Amino acid sequence: MNPILVILAALAMAGLGIRLAYISRAEPRKRMLHAYSQQVGLALVPEIVPELSRRLYRRERAGVVGSMVGLVVGAAVLVAMDGSESLWNGLLVGVAMTVTSTIALILNDSRVAFTPVPDAPRLARSLSPRLADYVTPLDRTFSLSFLALATLGYVAVLGVIAINPEQVFDDVSVRTILWPAGLLLALAAAASLLTWAAAGALLGRGQPASTFIELAWSDAFRSTTLRSLIGIPGIIAAVSTCVLFLSLSDAIDLPEPGSVGEVLVDSFAIVGPVVVFALIGWSVTSLRNRSTTHYLRRMWPETAAELIRRRRGPSAHNLPDEDSREKTSA
Repeated sequence: MNPILVILAALAMAGLGIRLAYISRAEPRKRMLHAYSQQVGLALVPEIVPELSRRLYRRERAGVVGSMVGLVVGAAVLVAMDGSESLWNGLLVGVAMTVTSTIALILNDSRVAFTPVPDAPRLARSLSPRLADYVTPLDRTFSLSFLALATLGYVAVLGVIAINPEQVFDDVSVRTILWPAGLLLALAAAASLLTWAAAGALLGRGQPASTFIELAWSDAFRSTTLRSLIGIPGIIAAVSTCVLFLSLSDAIDLPEPGSVGEVLVDSFAIVGPVVVFALIGWSVTSLRNRSTTHYLRRMWPETAAELIRRRRGPSAHNLPDEDSREKTSA
């Protein structure tokens, strides 16, 4: 394993440990809840602040612990691999951390959603929320697009290997090129099916609430979790593409100038950064306020409109009201 990756992994683990200790304190938890309130566009009502603080802390703790588990698993996989020293193998660790962190968030939300609640008066919706009420079309399109492009890239490389122009692959172990990316692509496809199933199971559960603000906050938490969940297949597929072209570059030694082999070796210099920048762009886009408050516009339209008005003018609280309940489709 590359020494630089070892150092980065150690620093990441130390940072996660510090983060875990930091968020356990009262003052950081208060600031964290306030920041999340601003992000999702909901006010902090004193009566439910303690419960919101506990719930957000459990989510943050689950995400950090999940990342730590992913870091250990990713590092163990790299050690068990063929000893490649490429820094790009750090992408695998990043994927492992992202996936395990999201799984931890799903398990945390599922625990809340599937916990029996006492019989008490609760709000009811006329229509059950759908995935489109929580996740923007852009998020879903990005994830599916990465999966489709990764599949096309893999098929294209299979075709080039089958044709074997200029006998490029006569002295190359094709297995070392295909299996790592193929495994990740298979995981991405499986993750796509599992995420839709997990999203459906989560959406099938009720959201017990006795007030509209409680229900709106429950929507906010669920929206955050589902947006993270939907992104998993796309992230794995994007890394699969990077690994595929990196494997091509590593497998073909000293190609002749102007040959197909040289084109394949140089392909990673183009494909790698493009995929990485696309992932960064996706992350930045999905974190924009319009994405994080998508659920408000779909299920609490009056609250969303009031939020827009107040952000353009003086700051004030924005609570779901009776009108928003009557006009929401969820």
